[in-house]
Amino acid sequence: MTGPTSFEQKSYDPEERYSLLFHSAIDAIVSLDKDFRVFLINPAAENMSGYLASELMGRTIEHQFPLRIRNRFYRILKNVAKLPDKKRKKPFGPIRLFRKDKSILISEVSVSVTGPEDSYQYHIIIRDISEKHRILMELKRANQALKKMDREKEELLERLEEKVRQRSRLLAGYYKSMKEELSLAKRLQSEILPDIPSVSGIEIHSAYLPMMEVGGDLYDLFEIKPGVLRVFLADATGHGIQAALLTMTLKGILESLKKKDLDPGKILTEFNHEYCKNFANIGMFFSCFLADIDTNQKKIVYSSGGHPPQFFLSEDLVMGLDRTGSLLGLDPNNSYGIFSLSYQEGDRLFLLTDGIYEEFNSDKQQFGELAVQRILAQKFKEPMEETIPAILQALMDHLGRQKIQDDITAILISLESKA
Repeated sequence: MTGPTSFEQKSYDPEERYSLLFHSAIDAIVSLDKDFRVFLINPAAENMSGYLASELMGRTIEHQFPLRIRNRFYRILKNVAKLPDKKRKKPFGPIRLFRKDKSILISEVSVSVTGPEDSYQYHIIIRDISEKHRILMELKRANQALKKMDREKEELLERLEEKVRQRSRLLAGYYKSMKEELSLAKRLQSEILPDIPSVSGIEIHSAYLPMMEVGGDLYDLFEIKPGVLRVFLADATGHGIQAALLTMTLKGILESLKKKDLDPGKILTEFNHEYCKNFANIGMFFSCFLADIDTNQKKIVYSSGGHPPQFFLSEDLVMGLDRTGSLLGLDPNNSYGIFSLSYQEGDRLFLLTDGIYEEFNSDKQQFGELAVQRILAQKFKEPMEETIPAILQALMDHLGRQKIQDDITAILISLESKA
């Protein structure tokens, strides 16, 4: 059998146990008599307050409380004494306490009361919650800052939404005005497109598809003298309104030159000179094709300024009509040559802008010149009104869901016998 341990050998009576707990407690403990004067204080209370026990014994501790707290503190002590168990279940606080060095600590206080009514003893446990309070205050300030940010964010969002609504209304107004202006521009541009002239020995079919409401292609067909049809085709650089405005400018120059008794090369040379003299500063250029079809002599004379190859078609031939000069608008001193060829009854002339060639599908594959040549050859013996629709359908099949990327003009001229 082993002997009793040292712990078992030593026993504590209740007063000794209380004294041990009292002096070793980490919280401050102060006991007050019925007159609220200190009669017991533990070392933790001395450390917390900065006062020695000898400085507090027999005195009240009200000087450690702010003025507005003192009366409330005494009421709390008296109210606790009236409770059945004479204990306050929940600490009260936070309370500011003044230390001897005038610094402030934040505390929370628990109260219990012992003894008979005429000699109550008030036992106060004071816990320093300064750090906890600091953290709570920081969290509170952070929370308030977050709420403020949320309010500011909401206000900002409301202002942004209102600005978006205002801008949307403004843009809707601009869009409506633009649509109306584009509609007017479209009507004006359609007015400058020619009626198909009636010339004995010639049949004409045409198609014009602007990429937008208005486009940068311009064509005209007119009889300059009996039996001679002049065909003009131009393609301005760019698309949309800018290119459409240029076509209006070109139309004005064309009207002053189109019926002059000059060959197509001299007409284009003069056209280029007039354009450069008046509009070179706008920095826009254009390609142009001009042909005179003489049904009396069965001869075609053409001039081409930077325009893609046009096609002369006969029963066993698809021949490209190459350019005879550079783009118009580059140099006022440029001149343009001519090329002549004879035709037979049944031959055809197919004129176009490069919008037909330069159309790409979603795989970046170009429709191309060869596709046009193939359809022209296949359709040569078919009714001519089938040719342009066949080319456009093949182009749309090639594009799939893609939209056209350039303005398209196509003119097919059948050279028949004169009535």
